Amino acid sequence: MSFLYVLKRRIQRNLPKPLQRKLQEAIYFALYRLSPARHQNFFNSGFSPAEAPWTELAPFDREPLQATLYDKVLWELTRDAAGGGGADGADWADILDIGCGLGGGVQVAHHRFPQARITGVDVNSSAVSVGRKRLRHIPSIRILQGNARDLPFADNSFDMIFSVGAASYVGMDAFMQEAARVLRPGGVLSFSVGYTDKAFSDQRGIVDALCEKNGVDVHKVVDITENVFAAIAEDVPRRRELINRVPWPFRDYALDWADMPGTMRYQEYVDGRRLDYAVCCVKR
Repeated sequence: MSFLYVLKRRIQRNLPKPLQRKLQEAIYFALYRLSPARHQNFFNSGFSPAEAPWTELAPFDREPLQATLYDKVLWELTRDAAGGGGADGADWADILDIGCGLGGGVQVAHHRFPQARITGVDVNSSAVSVGRKRLRHIPSIRILQGNARDLPFADNSFDMIFSVGAASYVGMDAFMQEAARVLRPGGVLSFSVGYTDKAFSDQRGIVDALCEKNGVDVHKVVDITENVFAAIAEDVPRRRELINRVPWPFRDYALDWADMPGTMRYQEYVDGRRLDYAVCCVKR
């Protein structure tokens, strides 16, 4: 485990919540600027087994596990959601990806819903800049900089909202409040999230309470921990090659960030203390 990662966790525990988030965002910015992550399409743990078409279709075939996780969230979980734009989402005109990073998930959404206007929003200016350049050839896609706790959109702006991992960093309460605000009545919110030391049943209770608070109905809550951990283990060789290109002294920190074997985060999965799950809900 890296000294920098342990030091960061110790400092973070003693900070007020707003400063904890600021520190996490600063690290997020630095990793995009200093690591080869900016040359990838995704920045998530993935879902195993990887599925077609992502195993064969460029550019997703370089990171099919990560593309599959996005597809599970924005396609598989939402297809039979009441008010969800029809069986294939054909009625969704406006779709939002919260925490879009480099735009990989936006590209998955465009593949699944080519008729839709798709917006990606991320707090990281470096990621937004890269995403805009990559996707400027697709007129129906726009990438904006913005904070998930205060989304730069009017109420009732989107038919469907999806997100992979952002709620873990934003906090479930703030994430769901803002997502529900900008979602149109009858619209679908689908996202994945990960936590440590909380049972699935406990998290399910939190989801139910937050959905009731924000005027949305639960459609599905699915435990995906086994699939996410399998993807992390399967993806070790690719991640190791990327980490070997991270500048010293950030390389050891990157090992922890990428959940590599031997790190604290990897061990949390081994010990059964890590939980990943996906939520799909519909706004009343």
